[in-house]
Amino acid sequence: MKTYQIKELSTPDLLNTLKEQYEALDNYTFQHASGQLENYKAMRNTKKDIARILTIINEREAKEKNQQKKD
Repeated sequence: MKTYQIKELSTPDLLNTLKEQYEALDNYTFQHASGQLENYKAMRNTKKDIARILTIINEREAKEKNQQKKD
């Protein structure tokens, strides 16, 4: 998932996507442990997607906090 795609999502959608990504990572971890994981890059990409989503969420929270401070 690209950054511009993540930024287009609303905050509730981001939280749902984050939950799905964590579930996918758990699945990949289980597959890796059992030796069934064929695409090792999927695990790495999922971790990066999680980091991107968390970054966007934190940016939005900081922006809201900053706006509240000004008021």
